[in-house]
Amino acid sequence: MKVNYIIKSTYLFFLIVINNSFYSQFFSLNQENSIPVINNNDTLKNPWTGGFNSVQISKIDLNNDQIEDLFVFDRSCNKVITFLNDNNQFIYAPKYESKFPNDLKNWVLLRDYNNDGKKDIFSYVSGGIGVWKNTSILNEISFASQSFFQSSINSFVSYLLSYQYNNDYNIYVISSDIPSISDIDNDGDLDILNFGVQGSRIEYHQNQAVQIGNLDTLAFEMKNTCWGHFSESGLSNTCTLFDTCFQNVPNPQDSTSILRNNLRHSGSTVLALNLNNDQVKDVILGDVSYSNIVALYNDNKGINMNTSFISQDTTFPNYSVPADLHLFPGVFHEDVDHDGMKDLLVSPNSNSDAEDKNSIWLYKNFGNNQVPQFYLQEQNFLQNNTIEVGRESKPIFVDINNDQIEDLIVANFGEFDLSVPIHYRSYIESYINVGTQQNPVFSKSSNDFQNISTLINDINLIPSFGDLDNDGDLDAIIGDYSGKLHYLENTSSNLSIISLSIGSSPMNDVFGNTFDFGFNAHPTLYDIDNDNDLDIIVGEALGNLNFVENVGDSINFNFDLRNENFGGVDVSEWWTNIGLSSPVFYKNGNNLELYVGSKRGTIFKYDNIENNLTGNFNLVDSNFKTINVGSHSSPAIFDLNNDSLEDFIIGNKRGGLSLFIGFNDSVNTSILNEEILHQEHFIFPNPSNDFITVKNLNSKIAYEIINLSGKRVKTGISDGEIEIKNLENGIYFLQISSGYNYKVLKFIKCK
Repeated sequence: MKVNYIIKSTYLFFLIVINNSFYSQFFSLNQENSIPVINNNDTLKNPWTGGFNSVQISKIDLNNDQIEDLFVFDRSCNKVITFLNDNNQFIYAPKYESKFPNDLKNWVLLRDYNNDGKKDIFSYVSGGIGVWKNTSILNEISFASQSFFQSSINSFVSYLLSYQYNNDYNIYVISSDIPSISDIDNDGDLDILNFGVQGSRIEYHQNQAVQIGNLDTLAFEMKNTCWGHFSESGLSNTCTLFDTCFQNVPNPQDSTSILRNNLRHSGSTVLALNLNNDQVKDVILGDVSYSNIVALYNDNKGINMNTSFISQDTTFPNYSVPADLHLFPGVFHEDVDHDGMKDLLVSPNSNSDAEDKNSIWLYKNFGNNQVPQFYLQEQNFLQNNTIEVGRESKPIFVDINNDQIEDLIVANFGEFDLSVPIHYRSYIESYINVGTQQNPVFSKSSNDFQNISTLINDINLIPSFGDLDNDGDLDAIIGDYSGKLHYLENTSSNLSIISLSIGSSPMNDVFGNTFDFGFNAHPTLYDIDNDNDLDIIVGEALGNLNFVENVGDSINFNFDLRNENFGGVDVSEWWTNIGLSSPVFYKNGNNLELYVGSKRGTIFKYDNIENNLTGNFNLVDSNFKTINVGSHSSPAIFDLNNDSLEDFIIGNKRGGLSLFIGFNDSVNTSILNEEILHQEHFIFPNPSNDFITVKNLNSKIAYEIINLSGKRVKTGISDGEIEIKNLENGIYFLQISSGYNYKVLKFIKCK
């Protein structure tokens, strides 16, 4: 009875004096579009989309309001981006992104294959085409992967099949291609055009769903191995018309009709649409080696095996500004200006050099859907209403104007620029918070902060700010692509103005040797050894961290590399050995936390950092809060709304920023309810000295043990049994989690 009295009394006391540090242990992140951003006196409609590089665009009803919304898939990092149609304006709605399968890659087209009014998913799977059926109910969108029976192996497979040569074969699509999925023969079901294993000629796979009498199925038959009687040229941006097709016949079930002497196929995009109101599909092609698109016009005589193209336009649309992207355009046909006429959108289909800030060309249809006339309206559709800094974005919080409110710096790998040899020029943008600490508003103040692009002749320039010489203003350490560091001194006599000039470039260590961290040096300044001067922790391409200690003092700094595997941090991909570690420290109450962005796109969280300069940090989570912004994640952390919970702004490969606002989740309120605390799961024995066991678990859980001061004292993964031998005697709270489900349990450690 005495023990129970102590437990209850202490618990009640804890509820009375509980502080924000404890509450901050139990928080969730909500991805939002809520904080205003101003650029050139205009408030951006969708500032926090994360940016766009190489996109594919489809329409779909996301919220079951009978109005089609916008679906964007960015090939550069296999990222889904969703927008709701709000009074004919596309408004960023990130909550729908997680509703789509997480294994979509290379290309995604949304098409309704079973005529139920709901768009289904067609996407790349291992050299073929995968299908996810739209299984949405009411306003809850969902999809289910489809399988198809292959008679030759008497089994189901995950890719579409086509009957040819007296058997079922994979409809082959290489990873760089985008096929056309549309009703070619106008019979009410979806057919497929693709460049198959034969090379430079298009295959036509006719859907047999109508013939079978079952629209809720997908059953294809190869009808032509040289559809349109043309071939792509391997030497120019034109096509060869009136191709004899080397024994092509309109019935490929005959194995003697296999094509020969085809050119090697490297990559193409295919869009079938009617350009001249003759009810016969024409084709628009993009090629991996060229910047233009080619329109091929049909002879109007056949819609299946006998179709032939009789003319081509290599400057399409020739009555407007022809499409001219640096490399490999993809073409999409959707109404995006809400006038009922389908427009044309062109975007790169390549992960290499591409127009990163002007990579979505919108051609408005001034004709109609039967005889379209496409005129260029803008080269930055969607991009003109979001933060877009080019290739890769790295945000940093810093008080630029010394008004005690954090502003925002956004670095990049570079902006696309054909005038320079490497096709990229690095710039750093700045955004001043013209709002308040509780209600921030970021206003763009510079495209080239402090002219750093000129001061340092490299790309991937990443700054970190701090008072290195103890004169009361902010200096900067800049990392670059070649792995070097540069010191820029603030020489301004006005604390509200930063004026940077070269102090040391590149920086040397105490022995006069130039620091070299391989590639992609990503520095952050922090007094990690608590000696009242700023040290440098440097991320790099390999995914580890480097500890560069300030062996001088707070006025006369001098740096020495002390540890190239600091904290045992490793965020590299095992399949590439590349990590692109982007570190940032955050003081959460009395606990120092480390968050590291990575090439794979997840955020790694570590603790057990302070007073641990030579040991390994504790990896709390390798996929923090399941954040997904695509690849090349780079976090910045600050309490943006002054609610004592950390908020995140995260950069990525696409060159934009994503906003995540912290909030107290259901766990917080459950702490205050004894009934909730003790239902379903319970701890046995309790009190305990050596081990505790969580009863009624169905799977392994992640756990955190927190003391009455709100400090995390132990974390790990367990199937139920947790060792507590090293804990001091007292009362603790155990947070257990599985996915998004959390529970808090109370226990006593005593002998």
